[in-house]
Amino acid sequence: MTDELDQRLRAVERLTALYRPERVVHLIATTVSLLVLLGSAGAMIYKGQAGPAELTLMFGSSGLITYTAAQLLRMWDRALSVIAPAVKGVTP
Repeated sequence: MTDELDQRLRAVERLTALYRPERVVHLIATTVSLLVLLGSAGAMIYKGQAGPAELTLMFGSSGLITYTAAQLLRMWDRALSVIAPAVKGVTP
């Protein structure tokens, strides 16, 4: 079992090394987008222009800030799925 885990870890390390430039660009762009969205939401709240509809679009479960923050964690989710695949019949 340990040998299989070592193989999976090496595979993830190779993949992360191979796609490192793409990951860095993606993380930078997504982080900048998140900061701009948070700044915009903060400015709207500060100026009193943020109503329930605007706040839902920014922070709700399908809001832009929620989606952007989730994209930051996407790579780690995929890496973990390679290391520890889901057990049959069990879904996260």
